[in-house]
Amino acid sequence: MASEPNTEPTSVPITRLEIIRLIEELAGSPQAFDRLEHSRQRMPKDELSRELLMCGIIPEKFAHDSSEEKLWAKGCDIILAQTLNHLNIEAKVIRARGNSADVFAQATDYTLVADAKAFRLSRTAKNQKDFKIGALDDWRRMDTFACLVAPLYQFPTNSSQIYRQAEQKNVTLLAYVHLKFLLDFVPTSSLINLWQIPGTLTPSPDASAYWTAIERAIIEITEKSETLLAYYKQQEIEYTRQIGKESIAYWESILENYQAFSREDAIAALIHHTGINAKIQTIRRTIAESRPK
Repeated sequence: MASEPNTEPTSVPITRLEIIRLIEELAGSPQAFDRLEHSRQRMPKDELSRELLMCGIIPEKFAHDSSEEKLWAKGCDIILAQTLNHLNIEAKVIRARGNSADVFAQATDYTLVADAKAFRLSRTAKNQKDFKIGALDDWRRMDTFACLVAPLYQFPTNSSQIYRQAEQKNVTLLAYVHLKFLLDFVPTSSLINLWQIPGTLTPSPDASAYWTAIERAIIEITEKSETLLAYYKQQEIEYTRQIGKESIAYWESILENYQAFSREDAIAALIHHTGINAKIQTIRRTIAESRPK
């Protein structure tokens, strides 16, 4: 019988480093997601607002496709769901794996499926498959709207088919900084006009036209100024630069350690990193277990 998740009160982390440590502590443990979700329950609005500028950046120290990286991604879903709740849209993270969106939300006059994306700063060029617009449209089924959230700088800046695809399928692309703006200045009216924007646009790969329409809607909904939104976007840039410096320092420390290796240690580290011995053992085991059917 599976053990119940830890229900002891956990203080809400207030720094990126503390969040990283929490992920490292929980990753790989039984019911890691349940424990993470419990630890992030009822986050204060100001804490949630700060995290919206950091959650979309995966720490470089997390190995690719590791349990830490996967749990970080689920943490983004938790933050997205809690933000929607603060925006008077009842939301929850969907536990099912595969063939569904990560977050389901319900307002008084519509339903919404949503997906939160996170990337490494060291990640090279992204493509349409990274944004899963077609999948979100499929997962929507009978739900009214669909939304994908990612760091603003990770979206293509000039021309991309993801904008044409989003407009054709009426999938709203939003940045975490837009959610932060909405959270800090919670609209009194429904957000339905925002979710409808892509479907009102003539399908085009033009990034500028898409973001102009989205941000005009956000300004109208919040009744705030374009100047204030521009200030928020500059905040995101500054925060990204700060995390970028930390990321560079991390890799420089790794490089420094490698440069201090002896020849033998360097060879051993390379063999371990590539997993060559494990691959050889797997092949040998497969051959040994092969029998006529």
